Amino acid sequence: MRDYELTLVISPDLGSEETKTLLTKIKKIVEESKGKVTKTNEWGRKELAYPIAKKQVGYFVLLEVNLPEDKLKEVEKKLKLEEGILRFLLVRKEEPHFVKTTRGKGGENVS
Repeated sequence: MRDYELTLVISPDLGSEETKTLLTKIKKIVEESKGKVTKTNEWGRKELAYPIAKKQVGYFVLLEVNLPEDKLKEVEKKLKLEEGILRFLLVRKEEPHFVKTTRGKGGENVS
């Protein structure tokens, strides 16, 4: 199981109840694929940089999920079929990289 971030842009035409129903359905898709939603962060309605499906605004949601690698394509295929989703992006969450630095003669950082 790996950690992923799933960012969704949901159609602004959906009401609040329909949006909650869609999010529940997305969580069910993840769980059916032997995954788990660990965190949900709703960013709300935001103006889009460019129109998507003739929409100027979208409802943004970030889900942190754990999924087996072999189930990614299956989840993506099911998300593409959801009509309420304008766009989605599923990316692997990277571990933070720490760089050890040392101080030079003048106090500046030297890598």
